[in-house]
Amino acid sequence: MKLNTRKMMTVIGLMAAMLFAPVLEASAQDIPSIPRKTTTKAVKTKKVKKNANVVWGTEYDYLSTRYINYDDISGYDRGQIRVLKNSIYARHGRIFKDAALREYFEQQSWYRGTRNEIPAGEFNKYENANIAFLLKYE
Repeated sequence: MKLNTRKMMTVIGLMAAMLFAPVLEASAQDIPSIPRKTTTKAVKTKKVKKNANVVWGTEYDYLSTRYINYDDISGYDRGQIRVLKNSIYARHGRIFKDAALREYFEQQSWYRGTRNEIPAGEFNKYENANIAFLLKYE
């Protein structure tokens, strides 16, 4: 297996930054917008049984229909990754205790916060895997 040195060094650098960077609570204005990535390569998504509790038709739908990888988040800062991860919860109707997240998602036309907790079994396999993946980089 041939290792891509540049990617490996990027991952090592990110890990070091996460270990040594102070953890700061973001204010509402600190939560960055997520730029839409345009891609020319075809991304294969699976047909997923749609849960009635999930909002569809958002820019975050792909987080529920396919596994994401490092290429999907390259160039994103920790705040943007935090928003991506929490968008999965938001699409399931999570009401956020964190003021910055609550304010950000309340500004989204599709967001309807209805529940304090989301049952663990409600997330599909892509959402569970993507939450775990994004936690590594948040």
